[in-house]
Amino acid sequence: MNNSFFVVKAGRCEKSSSGFNIVPDKKRRFDLSLIVDVKKCRFNHAQVIICKPFSKSLRPFPTTFWLMCPYLIKLAGTIESQNGVNELENFLTLHELHHQWRKYNFEHQKIRLKLMNKNLAKFMRQYHERIFKNLIRGGVGGIRYDTEKINVKCLHLQTASFIALGRHPAGDWLKSKGLYPGADCDKNLCSRRLV
Repeated sequence: MNNSFFVVKAGRCEKSSSGFNIVPDKKRRFDLSLIVDVKKCRFNHAQVIICKPFSKSLRPFPTTFWLMCPYLIKLAGTIESQNGVNELENFLTLHELHHQWRKYNFEHQKIRLKLMNKNLAKFMRQYHERIFKNLIRGGVGGIRYDTEKINVKCLHLQTASFIALGRHPAGDWLKSKGLYPGADCDKNLCSRRLV
């Protein structure tokens, strides 16, 4: 992860001095106070944003990596609508990747804790223990993964995590679907969408 941050003015993200862009998307609402960092595509647009575990209003936000690329959002949605989540769960199960899946989810827990302000963590642990425990126990996107069955929340989360971390237990499956680090629209479509 790099140390560049977004400049946010009047509810929209603009090009910052570090050169990153977030393409405005009227269909998806997002609390901009959650943004910590970004992974960008080759066209210098935000592909994945890295998010804090709590908003300014102390609402828990278990999604550490949020997919922003319109091309990949659409592709992941199309694959999901064709039973992609079940396919991914079956891939992880058939290839006996349960241990790697648990380890990957545990890594998300550790990342979420590292992103948390120490004073806030102490406050939440002391005054909102149940919310704090639920947030830190969750894996990718906050899912429970301490069961025998492999559960996947959605392909957008899996793609965002794969891009941000550069690895995924089912990386081969995601690559076969076009959802991988380095994948993009190949046409710089986001430049046409910037206001």
